[in-house]
Amino acid sequence: MLNTKTILPVLCLSLLATGVTEAVPKKKPAAARKPGGPIVLGTTQLAGDFGKLGTTYTIGKSAPLNFTLKSAEYTVAPFTLGNNSWVPKEDEKLLVLHYTVHNPQPRDQGYTWSDLLFTAVDALDKNHEFIQAVGREGTQQVLSQSLKPAQKIDVYSAIRVPANGEIPKLIVQRERGAPVIRFDLRGKVKKLPEGVADPADATGATARAEVPAKAGEFYPLGELSARLDSVAYTDEALLNREPGAGKRYATAIFTIKNATAREQSYYWGSFLPELIDADGEKVAYTQALLKATRNEKTDGKLNPGEEARVRFFFPLPSDVDAKTLKLALGLSIDQRVARTYAFDLGSATGTAAAAAAE
Repeated sequence: MLNTKTILPVLCLSLLATGVTEAVPKKKPAAARKPGGPIVLGTTQLAGDFGKLGTTYTIGKSAPLNFTLKSAEYTVAPFTLGNNSWVPKEDEKLLVLHYTVHNPQPRDQGYTWSDLLFTAVDALDKNHEFIQAVGREGTQQVLSQSLKPAQKIDVYSAIRVPANGEIPKLIVQRERGAPVIRFDLRGKVKKLPEGVADPADATGATARAEVPAKAGEFYPLGELSARLDSVAYTDEALLNREPGAGKRYATAIFTIKNATAREQSYYWGSFLPELIDADGEKVAYTQALLKATRNEKTDGKLNPGEEARVRFFFPLPSDVDAKTLKLALGLSIDQRVARTYAFDLGSATGTAAAAAAE
């Protein structure tokens, strides 16, 4: 009978001598446990709270701030601060955040765009980082200032997000590695304006690439807003160009306005217009811009808030009326990716034209 007390130590020494050792089980990775659910690996999120609009949170470790998200809205209007404007493209909209920042510390501390980090997460779980600029509420001034102890300021900032659908999540962070605040934004963001919002989306969060427009109202093409004032027809030559045999010119007068905080230039190449006649035919741009009431070329510069009246013209058959003028602006972005506004030329007759001329 074998003496196991003798054999086992000898066997172990033999295994060590041949380089074979007993395998030691590796420690399994930590798993996150969902309440009432199974253990799921790799689901650990950044530490933080789930926030509510209107509730104040202290955020940050080394230099905490009190933060309150007051409201949010979708828009396709440019986001303008100081000398810069951010214009959403046809496949984008802006998520604008309105919030307060309060210094809870017994000493001064500065606040500028880099002191809070905002990330919007879309329905496809793609992250969209915020525009690196913040403004003082009610102004177009870039905000960068020192906050006294207990001082509170109202601030706004924006994030470029997809034109389609709601943005379900917003993540707010004070510093990398510190706990974050997550906001569920579904149903809590102010909808896009009527006309801009796609009626097929009940949430009011999808922005049209082509927006229907009518006479007498300003629309935010980009750095310049535009209002259709009147439509007319003429058989006369414009800029020494004859309309051609059996044709006449359709003319459309617009008022354009500088919607930014710095000077903006314009000329015929700033715009991309396309006329659609009553037969559905497209009429090419004449690549010329006229003064509103004179047969002269126009271009110029507009100070913030300043307006100018300009006139587009297109040749079309004498027995066919103009129906729609599609207009896009290309200053800071390419016209080919800019949002288009489709002006109903029939709305610029009668009382609409009279109201626009006042």
